[in-house]
Order: sequence, then structure tokens, then C-alpha cells
Amino acid sequence: AGRRAELGLPQDAFIFCCFNQLYKLDPATFDTWCRILLRVPRAVLWLLRFPPQAACNIHTEAEARGVRRQRIIFTDVADKAAYIARSTVANLFLDTPLCNGHTTGTDCLWAGVPVLTTCFRHMSSRVAASLCHAVGCGDLVAADLHEYEDMAVALATDATRYYEVRERLWRNRMTHPLFNTRLWVREWEEALCDAWDIHARGESPRSFDSRPVHEDPQVSA
Repeated sequence: AGRRAELGLPQDAFIFCCFNQLYKLDPATFDTWCRILLRVPRAVLWLLRFPPQAACNIHTEAEARGVRRQRIIFTDVADKAAYIARSTVANLFLDTPLCNGHTTGTDCLWAGVPVLTTCFRHMSSRVAASLCHAVGCGDLVAADLHEYEDMAVALATDATRYYEVRERLWRNRMTHPLFNTRLWVREWEEALCDAWDIHARGESPRSFDSRPVHEDPQVSA
């Protein structure tokens, strides 16, 4: 609670957050965020003030949708360590589906903050879904924006459901592939070897699926 006060956040609120750059926010997603806030009266939305010029526009658009500007709180850019540390006070990261949080989403997952997302067909809209699956939280990938909205409201109003997700994420950070760098390196090395073998056999370049490395080098190293 003390940490929240230092950051200008209400102590008893459910804190939705998104630290993606604001250019990633599209009207449909903002409409969804505002509906979520209207359905969860004790919640606030914590955003990154980047670029700073966008903050006034977002407050104006929120009020046009019935959300008081005091419920959308902005924070400034910080260095990496401070940014990850302060992220821990948030409850749920609301991803921007049109262009996901990439490093931002990874950082929040490492901080133990669940990331709620949905995806479209293009690559930049599918990154967060991959992150969630790689850390054992595929249930945080909504089928569409309607389910995204309902899931956000459910997690904010059902403490048992929310803390099950948060505790699972906290455990999985240390056991699942997303943050297992040694395993990623081994799989990348195997893929490079496979590519070389294709070349050495005189075959034309082609796409292929890399072989999974079942041995966990974090354990065996």
C-alpha cells in the first residue's frame, strides 16, 4: 500500500495497467478499456505517459465515454530496474491487441503481473499470446475483444480466480520456457545445425520446424 501511495495510485483500487507506447492504442481497444472501467467501479487504469502529448487527449476521450479522468493515471518513463519494480503493484496488464506489448509484456510477466491479451492475424498482434502460452498462462488469451472485456471484469471482481492466476504466473516464471534463456539458446543452436545440414545435403533453402530440446539445460548445466 505504501508503494502505491508513492506512485500516486489509490491503495484500495484494482489497478489495470498498460505500459505500451500510446501509439499502439486503437479506438476499439480504448472503447473496451472504458467499458471495463465502467463495469469495475473500484478500478483505475495506469498508463505510460509516452508520448506526453497523448495524455490530455486520452482524458478527454475517456470523459466522452463516461469515465472520469481521475480514473486514468499516467506515469513517466523510468529506467529498467525502477520500471519493473514499480510494475509489481499493478494487478492486471491490459494488452493492446492491434500491436502487442513485446518487451513490455515480457517485463510485466517477469514482475509477476498477469497479461491479458487477444490476437489478430498479423505478427505484431500475436506476440503477447505466445508469451502467455510460454509461461503457462494461455488462459489469459481471449478469443476476441468481447471475451477480453469479460475476462478483465471477471479477474477484477473474483479475488479467488485472480490470485490463482497471479500465483501460478509467479511460480511458472522459474519453470516454464519463457524465461529459460539456456533452453532458448540450445533450441536456436539445434535450428542452426538443421539449417546447415539442409545446405550440406545440397537441398534448396526451405522453411522447417525446429526440433524441441526436451532436456532442460537449466537443470543439467
